[in-house]
Amino acid sequence: MMDENEAFYLKIWLYDPNFINSQIVVAYRDCFDCYNKAFKIREENKEFPFNKFHSLRDKLEEFQWDLHIETDYYDENELNEWLEEGGLTEKEMSKIKGKAYETIKFENEFGGFLQYSLDKGDIWIGTLKKKDNTVIV
Repeated sequence: MMDENEAFYLKIWLYDPNFINSQIVVAYRDCFDCYNKAFKIREENKEFPFNKFHSLRDKLEEFQWDLHIETDYYDENELNEWLEEGGLTEKEMSKIKGKAYETIKFENEFGGFLQYSLDKGDIWIGTLKKKDNTVIV
């Protein structure tokens, strides 16, 4: 990527507790901003959980870690379909709506609908530091 002489996105996405979803992500050009704004920043200030990865601590300390929210999204139409099909009860639907940390109203040619955002866990986004501890962007 450095040979391309263009800005690029190279990060580690470390999911906690859903570690199996973790990945290394690289993007540039049209996709740069898409990945750069993929997750909502978590307002809560937590320390990176080095204790969970004790055997990798030295390597993980080579990164600056920023905390984001892993989110499950449910839209109102989808929930209503599941309810009608019997895949969801009224109680389960209320629980999903009640757990939402954010509800967004969308408008389209068919009208409006709500989207419910549920906090599924943390995503730690790691950016490699340079030798002098500045961050490589």
